[in-house]
Amino acid sequence: MLKKLLVTASAIAACALMVRAGQEATPGTAVYTESQAAKGKLTYENTCGKCHTYNLLGRHGEEGELPPVSSLSDPYQGFIRNSGQVPPLAGKVFLSRWGQKTAAELIQRFQVTASDPFFQFEGMDDEAVVNITAYALQVSGAKAGTQPLTRTTSVMVNSLIP
Repeated sequence: MLKKLLVTASAIAACALMVRAGQEATPGTAVYTESQAAKGKLTYENTCGKCHTYNLLGRHGEEGELPPVSSLSDPYQGFIRNSGQVPPLAGKVFLSRWGQKTAAELIQRFQVTASDPFFQFEGMDDEAVVNITAYALQVSGAKAGTQPLTRTTSVMVNSLIP
């Protein structure tokens, strides 16, 4: 009886380790392609970058943030003025907030924002959101590879950064 219990417990522990291993990658694991990040950059600059800035580091109300707030539509200017700041989508602050989440969770969050009627982004389909996520990962330091990023990529964001 004890032997059977030990075998069952060992099997459960092994399964748990396999699930955990599927979620954590070796630091620097590549989960997006260079092509995805390049497409994501173009889409980002025409959509999210207007508020979050072209460098993805968010707005802090400082001089020289690009694009200038004055170049944005009145609703976007109002949104930025009301919020005071726009959070970063890459870098240390971003990783401290999103690093313990999976790439799939990050894609989902970006999708929710992209679907908000206030922003009215044209052509913001699933592929565009995945590509923007690949670009945000690239700017944060993740390396490109041959495996494409997908909506179901379950690797922890921090584990992608060497």
